[in-house]
Amino acid sequence: MGSISGGALIARMLQAEGVEVVYGIIDGSYFGLYSSLRDVGIRLVTPRHETSALHMAGAHARLTGELGVCIASNGPGAANALSGVAVENGEGNRVLLITSWRRSPIVGPDRGGTYQYFDQTAAIRPMSKWSEAVGSFERIPELTRRAFRQSWAGRPGVVHLCVPEDLLNGEFDDSGVDLLPPERYRPMARAAASEIQVREAADWLLQAELPMIHAGSGVLHARATAELRELAELLRAPISTSWSARDVVDERSPLSIPMNLLELNTRVRNEADVVLALGTRFGETDWWGKPPYWRSPEEQRLIQVDLEEDALGRNKPVDLAVVADIRSFAAALLAELKSRPPSSRIGDREAKLEEYAR
Repeated sequence: MGSISGGALIARMLQAEGVEVVYGIIDGSYFGLYSSLRDVGIRLVTPRHETSALHMAGAHARLTGELGVCIASNGPGAANALSGVAVENGEGNRVLLITSWRRSPIVGPDRGGTYQYFDQTAAIRPMSKWSEAVGSFERIPELTRRAFRQSWAGRPGVVHLCVPEDLLNGEFDDSGVDLLPPERYRPMARAAASEIQVREAADWLLQAELPMIHAGSGVLHARATAELRELAELLRAPISTSWSARDVVDERSPLSIPMNLLELNTRVRNEADVVLALGTRFGETDWWGKPPYWRSPEEQRLIQVDLEEDALGRNKPVDLAVVADIRSFAAALLAELKSRPPSSRIGDREAKLEEYAR
């Protein structure tokens, strides 16, 4: 029988999830956590402000497809992190924020006059995917695993786990601690579309006069930029993007419709008769997917693919709604398209691309 701090336990769980870097500012309230990171091979990167830690974790998630992890201390640290939480959650970046909290006996509930205290979970909950506090050492594994599940489920965003300082820094009996590998507590396979949906999407895209692809940040999070480009090449379909997905395709490519060319974007979106929308909600900067910036839904079929079921058909009427990981769907669609003869309309599509490039 041995002992372990709550912070060391969380560090081991982060290691099991494959986390290699944590962003945050050193503070005594979570000494048990940050002092244990090096022991499990995790690097601590320290910015000058907690909001910067959120943005660094968000950039890490966006560029690598991994979980970005950051830490902030109770009170002022958590307060400083709020604007970062709002931005990274709004951008849909997969971030886990772990905050310390004051000692369990004085915050459950607050006695009044507690130093550097506010209800961090309540403040962060409305601007995040999930926000919860740990009430005892025994529940650290359960709630940390739940935080990981929330991080990887559905649309990416910020998940917040709040842990009192006495649990992070105190030593506890480790005999009942069960460190499970990720595959024992969350799905590891990517959500896939049905074969029927993939075949139907292929039918529409091959038969279309002018198909186009509209890419959102979901393409980045799924690490599906290569599949996106291959689809566009195979179909000879122009690509437009949301603001948050501008770098998914080289804007010098003849298939790219640069987002700053507003008139050209409107023209393409009104001439396309089938739209393949990947990882986008058709938000305000996409004009909500509505005319006159987009063709009428009665004249334009929409295939919309997203991990977030609520995004499908939310702003623009959808004809084929697919709940799936963007990369797995794109790979399946590519395989289906390659198994068939090329579209008879490829020549006409090439002519359109040449028009758009003038």
